[in-house]
Amino acid sequence: MNKTRLTLEQRVQRIEDIEAIRRLKSTYHLYINDTAFEKVATLYTDDAYVNYSYLMPGGKPWVGKSEISAAFASMKTNKGQSQIKQFLHSHIVDVKDENYANGTAILLACYGVGVESYVVSGKYIEEYARVEEEWLFKSMRLALYFTVPLKDGWAGLKRHYLVNSGAVIPDYVDLLPNAPI
Repeated sequence: MNKTRLTLEQRVQRIEDIEAIRRLKSTYHLYINDTAFEKVATLYTDDAYVNYSYLMPGGKPWVGKSEISAAFASMKTNKGQSQIKQFLHSHIVDVKDENYANGTAILLACYGVGVESYVVSGKYIEEYARVEEEWLFKSMRLALYFTVPLKDGWAGLKRHYLVNSGAVIPDYVDLLPNAPI
C-alpha cells in the first residue's frame, strides 16, 4: 500500500474496492460450487489469463474471455469430474491504484473424479482490473500444494495426483512444509 497519507474519501474508496474484489472472488467460488459454470466467464476481463498449473487440460492456460467461457462450459458436461467444492480463505487484496489490484487467497477443495475423492490445496495468485466501474479478474494462477486421494491423506511423499496436463510432478524427497511455488 502507498505510504502517502490518504484522505478519508480515498480510504473509504480503498475499503469499498477491497470489498468488491472479495465479493468477486466469493462469487467465483459460489458459481463453481453451484456448477453455474456458464456464469464464471462473466467475472473476467476480455483479455484475462487463467492457469491452474498441472490441472489444466492439455497443459495450456486459457487466454481471453471466450476461451475461458468455453472451458468452463465444458465442465458442465464433463462426466470424469463429478464434483467440485472449493473453500476459500485468507484472501489478501492489495489495491495498487483506482483500476488495478492484486491478491492471493488460499484454497482447500474437495474434488470427485469418478467415485474417487480428492483433497486439493493451493494458493491463488491474482490480478484484478476495474472495467466500467466493476472489478474483474485480469489473471488467475493457482500454485498447488497438493492434490491427493482422500484415502491416502495429504502428508505423504507423493502430493500431486490430479495431473491433467501430462506434466511429470516429482515426489517429495524431503518433507518440506510447503512445495516451492
